[in-house]
This record gives sequence, structure tokens and C-alpha cells, in this order.
Amino acid sequence: MIIIKREEIIANLISNINSACKERNISVNEFCRCCNIHKSVMDNLKRNSIPAIDILANIAIFLNISVDELIGLTEKVRKTKS
Repeated sequence: MIIIKREEIIANLISNINSACKERNISVNEFCRCCNIHKSVMDNLKRNSIPAIDILANIAIFLNISVDELIGLTEKVRKTKS
């Protein structure tokens, strides 16, 4: 059984978003506009609040990755299978 903690999900989300902003040379505000999400989503992440699935999907689509990759679940599965 694979268990992923809320803190890990949030850390992975923040890391993926920050990496995407850095790679694309855009601000977090611009990232939010591109993903069609409100800036408060990012503020809420810092307060340990995981966004709704539709928001996660929008972020994953923008990053061209799956939602499970976005939250770090894919890596957990790979490590478990090894």
C-alpha cells in the first residue's frame, strides 16, 4: 500500500510549480493566469490547503504532466516497485 501525506503533496505541488515558473521565466501570477486559476490557490497552498481536483488538472495540463506526477505519486509508485 502506498501512502502519500498531505505535506508531501503540497511540497511536490509547490516544487513543480516553482520549477515550471523558473523554466518558463514567468512569475507565479503569470503562471496562475496561464492555468486559469486564482492567485489565492497559491496562497492557500502555503497554508497547507490542497486545491480541488479541477485546479490540479488545470495545472497538470499546463505543465503537460499527469496529476499523479504533479503531486508526486508517480515517483512513490516507482520507488515501491523497485
